[in-house]
Amino acid sequence: MIENNYLKSLNILYVEDEPTTAKKFSSILKKIFNEVFYAPNGKEALDIFYNNNINIVISDINMPILNGLELAKEIRKTDINLPIVLISARNESDTLLEAIDLNIDSYILKPISLDAFIEKINSISKKIEAKENQKILDQYKQVIDDASIVVKFDLDGKITYTNNLYSKVTGFNFDEVKDKYFNFNQHIEEKSSVYLELWEKLRDKEQWKGRLRNYTKDKNEYIIDSIIIPIIDINNNTKEYISISNDVTDQISLNNLLNIEIKNYKDNLTSKSHFLTEYQRGLNEITSIAKTDKDFNIITINTKFLKILELQRKELINRNFFNFINLEENNCVEFLENLKNKKASEQIIIFDTKKEKKHIDINISPILDSNKNIIEYLIAANDLTSSINLQHEIELTQKDVILTLGEIGEQRSNETGNHVKRVSKYSYLLAKKLGFTEEEANLIQLAAPMHDIGKIGIPDSILHKKGKLTKEEFAIMKTHTTIGFDMLKNSKRKIMKAAAIISHEHHEKWDGSGYPRGLAGEEIHIYGRILSVVDTFDALGSERCYKKAWELDDIIEYLKEKAGKDFDPKVVDILLNNIDEFLEIKEELTFEVQGEVA
Repeated sequence: MIENNYLKSLNILYVEDEPTTAKKFSSILKKIFNEVFYAPNGKEALDIFYNNNINIVISDINMPILNGLELAKEIRKTDINLPIVLISARNESDTLLEAIDLNIDSYILKPISLDAFIEKINSISKKIEAKENQKILDQYKQVIDDASIVVKFDLDGKITYTNNLYSKVTGFNFDEVKDKYFNFNQHIEEKSSVYLELWEKLRDKEQWKGRLRNYTKDKNEYIIDSIIIPIIDINNNTKEYISISNDVTDQISLNNLLNIEIKNYKDNLTSKSHFLTEYQRGLNEITSIAKTDKDFNIITINTKFLKILELQRKELINRNFFNFINLEENNCVEFLENLKNKKASEQIIIFDTKKEKKHIDINISPILDSNKNIIEYLIAANDLTSSINLQHEIELTQKDVILTLGEIGEQRSNETGNHVKRVSKYSYLLAKKLGFTEEEANLIQLAAPMHDIGKIGIPDSILHKKGKLTKEEFAIMKTHTTIGFDMLKNSKRKIMKAAAIISHEHHEKWDGSGYPRGLAGEEIHIYGRILSVVDTFDALGSERCYKKAWELDDIIEYLKEKAGKDFDPKVVDILLNNIDEFLEIKEELTFEVQGEVA
């Protein structure tokens, strides 16, 4: 009797009109398969097929109502790949050509030998298992496709394949590098000893790991951490080499395409299993990987993943992966919805490790069986903590630089730094009240201190004049808006672009009477409309060498009077409706200041 656990998962439809034969072989099949569905004719068999999950069909040809060939024709309309075995009498050979056209998998001749019957079942089951393993292999390959840069080269080192990420990173398409030596674009400063060591290991059928420096098509340097693996067949011969790499130049995550062709091994189960092991080994070396069951309980996790989480394997195995994630803090709704819909899902997740908070790019891919049911999940991880911390430091540095530049502009006109700080915080609060996103509100908060940077270009004799400016002097004073704009307009950074707009338009007026361009209404960028209000609000409430600070009631009355003339009435309403919050900022950052905002 066949001992095969895989067969225990399969359902078989057995169709036989002769009761004695049917009873005998049904009892045998029940010992082999998960469930045996029996039908005495093709019509009943077709009903069973439509209403159940059938993996194999064994049917006699000669039957009443609907014969075996007619049954096969109907099944093939729905499923062209389902294994079908026909039982045929020797005098029915004239029907075999028609059966061949229907892609029948095998035949059993009457009278039926028990040994031949079992042998056919065993052969068919191996084909089914091979197809199932091929589907799982393809899904593992797709997961690798979302991870790394891939280059294949032959035993002489000539390139035979590159994936899409290779082209994206290097600028070379496959046709440009085909048959070139895989290190054709190596960096001039790369030591030759690196490649000597690399080839020595590969020829000894050992993998090589290391860092390589190369040039892109545009002669820019890029750096990759690579593992190069000799692909060895079942006869222990090296067939080719595959390089799996991560671009570490900009710490990009392993989320790109790997498209490796091994279809020529699809009919050889042993070869496929061997190559699957090879690719899994390569994936395990280069990537942080974990595998869970369909309920997200961790089955395996490699050492690289453990190092990221700063946990021991025993702390994770059989534990639910999501027990280690604060779902609310990480806002995982869309992430989980994709997984529920059997889609791969990716998100940067914050993990609280023993030493620090870590930002980890998590990519979870469901692995499906032939019936599209999830059997497990594969999780790839990439630690982005260093990159994100560095970006945060850069942003803080930019903020300090911008605030300092803003203070320089104010000090040229005898302002203190607290004016630009208050204007910055007022702008953020007003933007949030107007419905800006957190990112947009932060952008205007960072750019606001630069609103008067153009005063750097105004002569001291005008900036520091205590009396009223002449018409000619005021014309020069007004140029600080265009000076600031010209200083900032060519920057590609969002903050500087926003600062350029603010510098240029914060003296425009709602009715079109402002400067420098006489814009009106919503022609004025919302950044300029916000700064116009908050700059005036702070200036009126601050004491100057030539005036006292206005009383709050007078400021409110002034803003109401100028709404629809100088200021966007909606912006004024938002400020006045939330005046207490603006006064809290003023109280927090109020110091005695000198000078005047022009």
